[in-house]
Amino acid sequence: MAKVQDFTGLVETLKRLKDKAAREGNPSVVVGYSAGYALYVHEAVGMKLKGLPRQPPGKGLYWDPQGRAQAKFLEQPARELSNDGTLGKIVQAAVLKGATLGEALSAAGERLQAASQKLVPVDTGNLKGSAFTELEK
Repeated sequence: MAKVQDFTGLVETLKRLKDKAAREGNPSVVVGYSAGYALYVHEAVGMKLKGLPRQPPGKGLYWDPQGRAQAKFLEQPARELSNDGTLGKIVQAAVLKGATLGEALSAAGERLQAASQKLVPVDTGNLKGSAFTELEK
């Protein structure tokens, strides 16, 4: 019987979120990187020099000075955090605490941004520094 109660609670929560979204003008949040080459790096699955020493010696490694950079640095955490329910739980918790839906979505977006920044390839730091989370108006 507990499963039926959980489902009923989920349906009620979704109804409240839908009503709240309608009242607040259906807010949405964008998470991204504004550097002009962000899309190229995000899609650069080849990364031929990844892990090789930069020249001159002592300047770290190409693409990956921290040892964890990858292409799809925004897409992968978005899928993982969505599929495991993390983003939904952040939104739900914020709304239950009285946040607007826009604030709740922004909190989830900031969590996604933080996860993606751990995977961003770094050369000068410009790409990593261009990350943003903003509420669309």
